[in-house]
Amino acid sequence: MLDYLANLDRRWIFLALAVAVIAPLLWPFHLPVEPSPLSRKFYQTVEDLPSNSLVLLSFDYGPGTKVECHPMAVAMLHHLFRKKCPVVCIALWPEGSMFARQALQEVAPQYGAREGIDYVNLGYKNGGEVILRGMGEDIRAIYSHDLRGQALADLPLMERVRGWDSFALVCDWSMGRPGLAEFVRVVSGQYRRPLLAGTSAVTTPEAYPFLNAGQVESLLGGMRGASEYEVLLGLKDGQATRGIDAQSVAHFLVAGLIILANIVYFAQERRRRKAEG
Repeated sequence: MLDYLANLDRRWIFLALAVAVIAPLLWPFHLPVEPSPLSRKFYQTVEDLPSNSLVLLSFDYGPGTKVECHPMAVAMLHHLFRKKCPVVCIALWPEGSMFARQALQEVAPQYGAREGIDYVNLGYKNGGEVILRGMGEDIRAIYSHDLRGQALADLPLMERVRGWDSFALVCDWSMGRPGLAEFVRVVSGQYRRPLLAGTSAVTTPEAYPFLNAGQVESLLGGMRGASEYEVLLGLKDGQATRGIDAQSVAHFLVAGLIILANIVYFAQERRRRKAEG
């Protein structure tokens, strides 16, 4: 048995890992997830918004971190539309406008939210911090129409929107630059608007100084943060919940294989020494 395990074809290990990842995605295990204080504060910040509060979301991530940032955005749209809070979406990354459209098309119909009335997707603009500063007093200095090509004057929701002061809350889904740092300098630092953030796992440490300085109200970090937010919202089969199941099962499998490999190695060494003695 020891020899069999020691010489096991590695393709069986690859197959086991593939099953460990795919199975929870298809059939969620609903492993227990305990929301952190940061996720609870994020949830409560949105929950405390009065109904009909205007919120801006910025989709600043690409395909490489969609698996982490997109579930956060989808979950927050659920939260906002439940509370009847209208949403304006922008993007500082080219792919962001597409992800915003996907998220809105997925969530808005579940709440009867209407484009142009309950939400607007303004799309991508190149320029990073320059764009955010240009939007300061009047968003029309930067945007003249939405992603569909509709003039802002033809969108009832945009009658409520001037500059940053129009928004009760701003949230940036960020995987790098431009992203959270630019929002902190302009939205939080200059215009003093409440700012939330959701970041990819590798960029989360960069966000903690802003959090500790009080420039960001709260933060969701990586797939773990997204799954905690879904738990707080009661989204049992959310994208991040399935993803964290797959991630956890895969980690358990890898850890088990490492332990098994060490047991086999030391057992073989013990047998070899006995044979030599």
